Amino acid sequence: MQVSFPFPVKLQSSVPRLDGLRFQPFTNIDGEAFAKPALNGFWRLDMTVLAHDMQSHLALSSFITQMSAAGTTCVIPVCTQWRPNDEHGRRLTGCDMAPLYTFDHVGFLGAPFDGFTLRAAAAHRDSYIDIDKPRLSQLWPGMFISLGDRLHQVVNTTSIGESETAIRVSIMPNVREAQPLGTVVVVDQLRLKCMMESGEQIGVTTGRFQSSALSFVEAF
Repeated sequence: MQVSFPFPVKLQSSVPRLDGLRFQPFTNIDGEAFAKPALNGFWRLDMTVLAHDMQSHLALSSFITQMSAAGTTCVIPVCTQWRPNDEHGRRLTGCDMAPLYTFDHVGFLGAPFDGFTLRAAAAHRDSYIDIDKPRLSQLWPGMFISLGDRLHQVVNTTSIGESETAIRVSIMPNVREAQPLGTVVVVDQLRLKCMMESGEQIGVTTGRFQSSALSFVEAF
């Protein structure tokens, strides 16, 4: 089962970290330890959220209950502090959540920025992708991108043939699933398909605001 991320729950902090890139050390016959590399890692994401009104209290409590079931997944928003510019040279905002509705409405306010697209098809396990970008924009090492519902971090960027609009981007982890030419590389409304590892349920307190610490692990 897949559930939606609760809105209008406020996000206080979001810390993604990449795990699983190495196995337990291997010890040889001489007692020397060697690292055993893994072909791919997976994301863990620690999140602190805040419920501030009736709708967010109910949405958060329901979300934690649903995510407690085995095999339940959710495409969660990944918020970052720094994002690239748009085609006009202005910084993209990102994580523009949907407006309030009477009952249940989740997701983003609109479609993601489509200025970054794959210049060539990306194959499964590729460690880099070729991207067409706006002339006034750039991806920096340390920024995050999404391909589909998979999160990647930029670790290096180089220009292709000294072009102002074509770049080769090294990413971690490697490409999860093949993507065709022209696929939009999401740089503002980042997302990741996850399962909940742990979550603090909220209840009745004297305070109006309630926070909850959530821990997610990438789902495959």
